[in-house]
This record gives sequence, structure tokens and C-alpha cells, in this order.
Amino acid sequence: MPKTPISQLGCVEKIEDGTIEIRYFGQFNTEIHHHEQTQLISPEKGTVYLYSECGNYCIPSNHYVYVAPNVKHRLISRSQNLKLKTIYLNLSHELDGNDGLLNIQVFSPSLLLDNLLDFGIRHWNSRENTDLKAPCLASLKMMLPFLLTNPIQLYTQAPKSEKLLYAIEFIIDSLGENLTITSISEKANMSERSLFRLFKKETGMTLFQFIKLSRMQRAIELMEDPTLSISEIVYQIGYESIATFSNIFKQLVGMSPQKYRNHFFKC
Repeated sequence: MPKTPISQLGCVEKIEDGTIEIRYFGQFNTEIHHHEQTQLISPEKGTVYLYSECGNYCIPSNHYVYVAPNVKHRLISRSQNLKLKTIYLNLSHELDGNDGLLNIQVFSPSLLLDNLLDFGIRHWNSRENTDLKAPCLASLKMMLPFLLTNPIQLYTQAPKSEKLLYAIEFIIDSLGENLTITSISEKANMSERSLFRLFKKETGMTLFQFIKLSRMQRAIELMEDPTLSISEIVYQIGYESIATFSNIFKQLVGMSPQKYRNHFFKC
């Protein structure tokens, strides 16, 4: 997608437990911020990126990202018709002893969680249902460890070395090309062996894993363009085989590219 300037939005720092926020955007980015509550964030009809010290995360349409309290982060999206749903929760007691939820994790779509939040939007703030919010919110919190399971691996960790940052920039700008270790190591001005070793040390993943994840993230963005066929998307991110791309996409996102597109964008 074109790198045009996008508006920056401020964030509210103090929000009540159980607040559900629905916002509609074109393209946006936020300042670096954090909240005292846990956040569950889900985009619709678009893709959101979350950047933090924990890593850089791609949140596809209708997926959920769990953000622990006081984790500094920023959100960026270049989607044209994005609906962003967020619920803020105090979970200090409900998750005691639960080691499954880390600082930031991305989870597959959950119809049950969608319905619970939609119910909250319709009824929690109604004057006719003043006694409804507390028990419903308590039930939701108890269910979360069972709803948020098997996180998907659509995240990367940015390196700190200046040479590796040049390599990363080269990779991102060249996803549609035949990326080779030789070309990347030349861009980083280091040997292939040193590149492999330092990249794994600073990012926690191999260079090949980073390229694969970056291509999948780009594909998820391109899915929003109804003028592009799946085969054109495959070509634009540097794959030659639709079958290979589809298998990797399904492994990471949990559904085939066509099913993802048909379900969330009606293409």
C-alpha cells in the first residue's frame, strides 16, 4: 500500500473496567501509549499493526490482540474502512496463576467473543439494565483463558544493529523480488554467516522466518484490495506457487486465503 501520511490520534489513559469502544477510521496511527487495564482489540474490514518493545504484530481482520496492562505500544493502519473494537478490562485476579497469556498475543477470530462484546455494546450501558453489566463482565473475564488459546505467530522483532536495520529495510522493500542471502548480506555489509548469527540473536528468529512472516503480513494487507486476485497477490509478495503460499497462509492465519477474503471482505 502507498506510504502516504496518515493522521495521528491521541489515546485516553484512564478508562473504566469493561468499557467497550467502537471507532471507525480511514488510515491512522497512535502515539506511543499504555493503559492500566488489559486491552482486547479487534479490527474489522482491515488490518492493524501493533508496534512495541515486545515485537511488531500484524492483526488481521476479525482477529483479536491481547495487550497486557502498562505495555507501551502504538497502533498503525492503512486500511480504508476500518472498524476498531476495543474492550478494557481489569484482570488482576482473574488471571492469577495463568501463565498462558503473555504481554502481547494475537488470536484467531472468536464468534463467541464477538457475540459477548456485541451484547455488551447493546445492553451494558442501558438505563434499563443497570444491574446487568457486573455479572456479564465477571462471566466474560472467567471465560477469557478458555477463549484466548493457541496464539498465531504473526509477529516479528526488530533488530537493534544498524546493519541489520538496513537489511530489514531492504527486505521489506523487496518482498516481491527473488530475495537471496547474498543480496541481503551485501546490503548489510557483512558476511552471510555473520548475518545469520546476528539476525537470530537480535530477533529470535531466522532470516528465512522473518522473510516468510513479512510476506504473509503484506499479503494480508493486499487481501483488502478487491481488484487483486489471489494469484496477483502471490506474485506481488515474491511467491511462485499459489499452493505453497496458501499452505503457509493457512498455517499462520488459521484459514485459507480465499476463505479469509470471502469471510471478512466479501470479495
